Amino acid sequence: MAHRQANSAREYLVKAGVKVPIDIAVETYEQGKDPHLGPGSGIVLWAVSSKGLIKGADALGERGGKPAEAVGEEAAKGLLGNLRSGMALDEYMGDMVIPYMALAGNSVVGISRITLHALTNIYIVEKILGVKFEVSGKEGKPGLIRVFHA
Repeated sequence: MAHRQANSAREYLVKAGVKVPIDIAVETYEQGKDPHLGPGSGIVLWAVSSKGLIKGADALGERGGKPAEAVGEEAAKGLLGNLRSGMALDEYMGDMVIPYMALAGNSVVGISRITLHALTNIYIVEKILGVKFEVSGKEGKPGLIRVFHA
């Protein structure tokens, strides 16, 4: 199953025009020896730019519910969306960086997709640290997040 997910992701990326080398590392476990907490499968993809920026995407399988090929394609679509957004950070880093922005003050970042996690984190950080954020863009779309010290 892991190989099918990986091959599906590779095929999708190649068909989309990705021309850089695609390295694949597959991690599998014997039944009963998997150290993870839940059943199922997943795939994590990431790309490293020539400037060292890293963007990622992932997808989870569902036992009996989602074919391995769909899992791989979902992750590949997510990675391409992050890369094509033109923003420096993917949506995962976009919500994690918010507390650090508040501590640093007067800063701005571009994220590939404004998420509910990011908006919630902004709300909480504003209340705790007394800073003000401004979000340019809509939830689910690329956008800029700015922080100002009050």
